[in-house]
Amino acid sequence: MPGVNALKILIPVIFTVIIIGFIAKLGYDNQSLTDSNERLRTLNSELLSKNNDLAATIKNLADRVGEQNQIVAAETKRRAAAEMKQQGLQDEVKDALRESKPSVMLVPDDVVERLRQQADSVRNGSDTSSSDTSQPAK
Repeated sequence: MPGVNALKILIPVIFTVIIIGFIAKLGYDNQSLTDSNERLRTLNSELLSKNNDLAATIKNLADRVGEQNQIVAAETKRRAAAEMKQQGLQDEVKDALRESKPSVMLVPDDVVERLRQQADSVRNGSDTSSSDTSQPAK
């Protein structure tokens, strides 16, 4: 039974080798996972930095949009006030025109004809009107 005795001696050695192999494999896997974890932490740190930069840029953009909205709101109010003022001025002009006499008055045809004759005579150097200025022209 020397084979059985040898087997009894070899079985603990085989189990010891298998256990050492598992421990070595666990150590190797642990080192690989530690390296991967470190790379992931580095990438996470870089992404966090980029995310913070992006957040700052978006906040800056949002602030600028808010400023633009304030400018647009102020301009809208200014234009509305100017439009109301313009409408008020237009109404004042309309009222003034309604209340005033027309600035152009029609001149009767016979007066126009006499004015033309007078203008022609002045251009020609002769006076066709009477020298009596005591009576108004009709």
